[in-house]
Amino acid sequence: MSVPRSRAASLLALIAGIALSGAVSAQSADDRAPGWSLGIGAAWAPSPYRSYDNKALPLPLVNYEGKSFYFRGVSAGYKLLSTPSDEISLIVSPFANRFRHQDTNNAQLKQLSNRDISGMAGVAWRHKAEWGVVSASAQKEFTGHGGGTLLDAGYSYPLKKGAVTFIPTVGVTRSNGALNDYYYGVSGREALRSGLPAYHADGGTAPYVNLMANYRLSPSWVTSVGMRYTLLPDAVKDSPMVNADHTRSFFVSLSHVF
Repeated sequence: MSVPRSRAASLLALIAGIALSGAVSAQSADDRAPGWSLGIGAAWAPSPYRSYDNKALPLPLVNYEGKSFYFRGVSAGYKLLSTPSDEISLIVSPFANRFRHQDTNNAQLKQLSNRDISGMAGVAWRHKAEWGVVSASAQKEFTGHGGGTLLDAGYSYPLKKGAVTFIPTVGVTRSNGALNDYYYGVSGREALRSGLPAYHADGGTAPYVNLMANYRLSPSWVTSVGMRYTLLPDAVKDSPMVNADHTRSFFVSLSHVF
């Protein structure tokens, strides 16, 4: 399914809005039963880039939970360890930040180079206990966009009430200077042709809150809604490309579980 550029995700929060459901199917964050689910979702995330075109993005959803391999939201993984309480996986996922100068109405930003979605690979860990679920991951960019790194840690406490599962999550991400500079830096050459000041982005830490709800319509159908709020680090807020101090993403889906 191709997506017009003007509708492409412009920020990590958009994909995070999908991933915040864990697997955007019947399985909650603490219940990974084997099987498939197929569905359709929609995500919307206003971009922190100045005067950027923000539109809702329809997305096909495929989730698979196998003995060793899985697809959850936008991530694929291979389980190195899987017990009732712990899971360690090798993972691959997109860093969905994206900037297209044709999608901004700001005359100066129109002179900047495009920034593309990056591929990330690394390791993830998840621990489930009666007091909640702790997760952490470390990934490195491998698609030629500076080789940046991204660390993430979060805590969630699924709450089940009948057919509804609420999954509140708090967490923090840490992106290094290479990753931030690719998406928010302004090179000397770009500064000359745009009139913006040159800018080199350092590393930064971004706390976030996810609120997710799964509702089982029937044994085979599940709907999910969610939102994510992220505070941007100074390294991002100080960029001349940006005019926001936070991001939000919203997500809704309908999935059929096989």
